[in-house]
Amino acid sequence: MPMLKSALKGVLTEEEARHLSSSFDVIGDIAIIKIPPELSEKEGLIGTELLRRMKNVTTVLKQDSDVSGEYRTRDVSVIAGKEKYETVYKENGVLIKVDVRSVYFSPRLSTERMRIRSLVSEHEQILNMFAGVGTFSFILAKSINCTVHSVDKNPVAIQLAIESLQLNRKLRGKIIPVLSDAAEYAAVHEGEFDRVLMPLPERAREFLPAAVGSCKKAGATIHYYMHVSQEEFQDRSWIGRHLEEIGLGRSYEILLWKRVREVGPRYVQAVADIKLL
Repeated sequence: MPMLKSALKGVLTEEEARHLSSSFDVIGDIAIIKIPPELSEKEGLIGTELLRRMKNVTTVLKQDSDVSGEYRTRDVSVIAGKEKYETVYKENGVLIKVDVRSVYFSPRLSTERMRIRSLVSEHEQILNMFAGVGTFSFILAKSINCTVHSVDKNPVAIQLAIESLQLNRKLRGKIIPVLSDAAEYAAVHEGEFDRVLMPLPERAREFLPAAVGSCKKAGATIHYYMHVSQEEFQDRSWIGRHLEEIGLGRSYEILLWKRVREVGPRYVQAVADIKLL
């Protein structure tokens, strides 16, 4: 997550630089930046300068819309370099094919993915409910002999995950890419999983009962991601009240309540690690 203002130092005036976001995404050899309206006339200059300074980047895209829709995609357009939207992203020894127009993808969760990897034991059965292109799945299966059911409704995401399997032939574990609604898949596999990942903060709450139903009778862990206000996150009792309101239908213990990253003014992405008893 490079710092955009630093990368463009000397190209924009101090006043112009104030309008920029502090960071931008680099996914493989594609950089994606947000251009505020105040700098629209300079987007070509900004893109060309980033291309010149970042030798690993061949395409600079402007983000034209927020993430939205069923597949959480965003509109982008080329402002410098090659016209391309598909790339290969590398993270901790795995290669992931990504189409930045057609799938949701964030490189900003690499630390969280490694945290989850540190918790997984050999031979676990894992459900990744909103897997996208399968980045969590590949990070886990790279070095752990586990089986990850990598489920998503977006057919492009699942096809890219299948293609990424060809790029990662030395996985210790197994990845099963599945094109399906996560709740429907969980219902078919009731009581099967040791661990469930729920990396869809916008809708995780409505899928939590399905996640619980897919878990083994005791000892399974759910990683439940949410977007919450700073006030909710800082109130350490909030997550307990939230889960009681939903009603899991099982005894549980909250192992961890953790900030993952900031997502907006006074809002954060947080995760609750929930152990079913």
